[in-house]
Amino acid sequence: MSFSDCCHIIKKYLFSNMSDYILLDLPYYSNVGDVLIWQSTLDVLKDLPYKCLYSSSIETYIKPKIKENILIVFLGGGNFGDLWERHQLFRYRVMNDFPNNPVLQLPQSVCFESDEKMKRDIAFFSNHKGKITICLRDKKSYETVTNFYKNVEAVLLPDLALSFDLKGFCKKNNIDTQNGSGNLLVLRNDKEKTTVRAKSLPNMTKVGDWPSIEYDLPEMRRYFEIDRYMCKYHIPLSLRNKFTDFYFKWRIKNAIIISGIRFLSLFANVYSTRLHAAILSSLLGKKTYIIDNSYGKNSGVFELWMSDLKNVSMI
Repeated sequence: MSFSDCCHIIKKYLFSNMSDYILLDLPYYSNVGDVLIWQSTLDVLKDLPYKCLYSSSIETYIKPKIKENILIVFLGGGNFGDLWERHQLFRYRVMNDFPNNPVLQLPQSVCFESDEKMKRDIAFFSNHKGKITICLRDKKSYETVTNFYKNVEAVLLPDLALSFDLKGFCKKNNIDTQNGSGNLLVLRNDKEKTTVRAKSLPNMTKVGDWPSIEYDLPEMRRYFEIDRYMCKYHIPLSLRNKFTDFYFKWRIKNAIIISGIRFLSLFANVYSTRLHAAILSSLLGKKTYIIDNSYGKNSGVFELWMSDLKNVSMI
């Protein structure tokens, strides 16, 4: 499915299902993929005739004053479940704050390692009084929500990063991409890591994770320096949160995405256990090979939305 096709599907759905909203669970951390989803979400929402009344990360969230008809929008990604549990606990917190408001979860993948926690999750969502819509980006997750979350509307939508306006972003930020050479293996080493059989792959020019994960970018180091200064002089948390919101939205977000584009641009062929390294690589026109993560998220997204792309293969 092409960039324009993904944009059309996402915008068509959101145009008819949105209202004024608050946008939550912004990724104030260094994973290029989640930040890419964030930017893609902003690009889509800015074209819709609705207002964002408030936005924040988990860390900077303070309950805003909003009416019961305001839509609660959670950013998409791969953190619905108990594998990355702090995100699910944050959803509980927000939905407890706004028990009657409608909720829209942007495209996610679902992974529960504990049956008990999944039962708790189903019970929690069943008690929410406002309408709940959960968008899923793979068939397995869609079937899980459809079969077990009885009072929730499940919708299949592409990962929003598939609609990322790469050309527009590069032009706006004066980024020159290149054809590159050699082979890159993007290898995640966290809860979703998987065994990669090196013998089945060609010789790699480089093996590593996102540069922004392997070392702090200058913008991130600067943020930590300022934050330490504010802590030292007992600056109120409310002001620190406002600074954090500003700095991530207007400085760090773009820097993280730029680092990912420049990194992938150096290579001709990209092999990846990270879904969004594969998505960004495909948008850059690289020959892209997707290797599944620990619970099948990558293959699920590939099968629904990427299998017809000529420069992308699943291995």
